[in-house]
Amino acid sequence: MQAPHHRAQRAIELERRVAAANYDPLPVVLSRGRGEWLTDIDGKRYLDFMSAYSAVSHGHAHPRLVRALTEQAQRVAVTSRAYHSDTLGPFLERLTRLAGLDRALPANGGAESVETAIKAARRWGYRVKGIARDQANIVVARGNFHGRTTTIVGFSTEPAYRADFGPFAPGFRHFDFGDIDSLAAAIDENTCAVLIEPIQGEAGIVVPPDGFLRAVRKLCDERRVLLILDEIQSGLGRTGRWFAFQHEGIQPDGVILGKALGGGLLPVSCFVATDDVMRVFEPGSHGSTFGGNPLAAAVGLEALRVIEEEGLVARSAALGAHLLARLRAIDSALVVDVRGRGLWAGVELDPHGVSARRVVERLAERGVLSKETHETVIRFAPPLTISREALDWGLDIFAETLREFEPAPPPRERDMTELPGIATRRRTEVHDVPRRSSSEPRAHLMMCAPDYFEVSYRINPWMDPAQWSASAERLAQDARRGWQQLKSTYERLGARVDVQPPQPGLPDMVFTANAALVLDRKALLARFLCAERRGEEGHDRAFFQALRARGAIDEIVETPQGLVFEGAGDAIWDATRGVLWTGYGQRSSYEMQYALAETYAVPTVALELVDPRFYHLDTCFCVLSGGEVMVYRPAFAAKSLGLIEELVGRDKLIVVGDADAHHLAVNSVCLGRDVVLCHASDALRGALAERGYRPHVVALDSFNRAGGAAYCLTLRLDVQTRPGGRRSIPFVEDDFAEFRAAA
Repeated sequence: MQAPHHRAQRAIELERRVAAANYDPLPVVLSRGRGEWLTDIDGKRYLDFMSAYSAVSHGHAHPRLVRALTEQAQRVAVTSRAYHSDTLGPFLERLTRLAGLDRALPANGGAESVETAIKAARRWGYRVKGIARDQANIVVARGNFHGRTTTIVGFSTEPAYRADFGPFAPGFRHFDFGDIDSLAAAIDENTCAVLIEPIQGEAGIVVPPDGFLRAVRKLCDERRVLLILDEIQSGLGRTGRWFAFQHEGIQPDGVILGKALGGGLLPVSCFVATDDVMRVFEPGSHGSTFGGNPLAAAVGLEALRVIEEEGLVARSAALGAHLLARLRAIDSALVVDVRGRGLWAGVELDPHGVSARRVVERLAERGVLSKETHETVIRFAPPLTISREALDWGLDIFAETLREFEPAPPPRERDMTELPGIATRRRTEVHDVPRRSSSEPRAHLMMCAPDYFEVSYRINPWMDPAQWSASAERLAQDARRGWQQLKSTYERLGARVDVQPPQPGLPDMVFTANAALVLDRKALLARFLCAERRGEEGHDRAFFQALRARGAIDEIVETPQGLVFEGAGDAIWDATRGVLWTGYGQRSSYEMQYALAETYAVPTVALELVDPRFYHLDTCFCVLSGGEVMVYRPAFAAKSLGLIEELVGRDKLIVVGDADAHHLAVNSVCLGRDVVLCHASDALRGALAERGYRPHVVALDSFNRAGGAAYCLTLRLDVQTRPGGRRSIPFVEDDFAEFRAAA
């Protein structure tokens, strides 16, 4: 790496002279930071692809966090836990609610909370499980990294972390990460807990096989063992969910959080667990002078609010899919593997071709800061606030830098218009674009027969009862014919269709997309804004109860009181980016984004609809299976349109013109590579065909008169937000047969 300038060199020499040599930092002397950018002592700017190991997930010097810190510091900063404070309760209340757990024990650095979890697990083993005194053991994974205290490095399998620091505390057993049989063999009658990272960070961003965490949860339940997850790096939005365990729909007994919890300003960590675990502590059994101090609690609470209110989890999911797709598209003989989730990725390099350290040093020279791990892996963990433009710039620099180390003439980069799912995967599966395999079940749809459909009232600009009544018989016949053709088209494409009985006096029941949202076999029932449709709610509830009784869905949830929500019409799952797009401003409440995020444990992106003709999100926004999005721009507020372009990318947008939009062409259903819609101009047909889709046009003119088309008439019952398996609950098969087959 190039020698630093004189001022920087003096700063480096001073630090080397007075600081212990326990780090080997890059020769960069940083002095300022804003957002995703850092500036060194000589004024050179760098793009931060590291985020201080996820501690700066909010970006550097986030103004809300700086304000929270300074205002609280001017009031009171440290009081010790000998007294109560007015900031700790609200902080821990919000944190426990987000984690789905009961109580939290605050500390400072992450290793403190790992030690807290170890103490809690052992006490639980003795006092609750009944393990003989001093015989409890905790099972940990090989390749783990949980901190640097003597207890923690004692169960590390990295020789450099352990060398000459013994003797170490006993009571730890090891298994191979990602191997459920190895874990089962490691657990014995004295095991009180399994302590693992859901994704191993320092080991090289190692993602376990799909279903592994669900299998671990099931095994822990069977053996009466606590499951404690270390989410110090992976938690708080880093992987595209609030917590990495949410990707598999499990709930741990305890979770360890840190780094981003301090907003990049000060160390804050917590051990969060169930009442059953936390009851092992009594006054005097554990403590920390600085843990949970008023300053830390104020910053921690604001850090959680910023993540939620600025949609950082959704940004991580959407931009993370883009990050992984672009990394996988780099055609380089130096790249052995690409793996990760959300805005957290690792690129493993061939050590015979180049060392990761050399690449990292060259990246720093070119203005991109990252860090290697274990000599061969370069980590990517930019702030969750990073812009798409900055992310692409940094990835361009990375691709160009790899070419500099290529032994042969540089190969071409893959065409970035390729579908993300087409690029060849290397050894490890990357969770950016779910694929449909021949073994997956066919699409499961719900429709309602149009026996009583008519336009008898006006609740949107499309509806004109007088025009309908003038040709009522013909329009009713056209409706029945179009509906039957739509159903037949779905069945011809391999879908299974359940038909809901229609009800006289409820003409809009035919628009089943508004009845509910169904994800992961959980139905969130609609609550209608318009009085004319509220009569549908009871019939919809009864139908979903019947679906649950026969095993088609698992759970029914009510929309919270005080909110309105018109089902899948205003909530569209995007499997490519791992986000749930929600519409508000016309028929559904803005606050539904939070209710949906809590119900399904997925990130949400709220889009404001401003044109009364496009009153549901499904009328102007359609996500296709390859990640493209059909969109009618005038339907959205400017800020929401910018958000779509930022998270989707302009290259993935299919912008629909007025003629198609005014015929409700965007209100379409995508089944694999087939798109079923009620209208398609030559331009729209061409745009779909160019991207590999087959349009199927079904005339639905009668339904258009009520503002509906194919999507409105259809509710999907089979959409999954998590890879692997039909159900959102742990495995029911014996001996983990399903998991082994998938792995």
